[in-house]
Amino acid sequence: MKIEKISDKIAFSESSITKKIIFKEDKLLSFVLNFKPGQGVPPHNHEQSDLLVHVLSGNGEMTVDGQLNNINAGDVIHCYGKEVFSIKNTSDKDMSLFIVLTPNPSAVYSKEI
Repeated sequence: MKIEKISDKIAFSESSITKKIIFKEDKLLSFVLNFKPGQGVPPHNHEQSDLLVHVLSGNGEMTVDGQLNNINAGDVIHCYGKEVFSIKNTSDKDMSLFIVLTPNPSAVYSKEI
């Protein structure tokens, strides 16, 4: 068993989003993404891995396969691996997301930023 505190993974940077790894295993990868206002991730997918997003705080927009969705604290979103998505903090407050990818897609996604 492993225990981590999400609060330890909430850290922001003025220059870019931050990504703080929680668990990195063969079958899953979990991390926290932190966005200052205006920051985001460009459209991409996660190969054969399903994506779960839990909005911990803040709000913004998430586009999935061209469909724009407003996301808010407390929302949980499930995307299939082939779906193309992007996320942007469109508010004036910080936004943090708890992310789970399963299975762990590749070493590219397993690095902190």
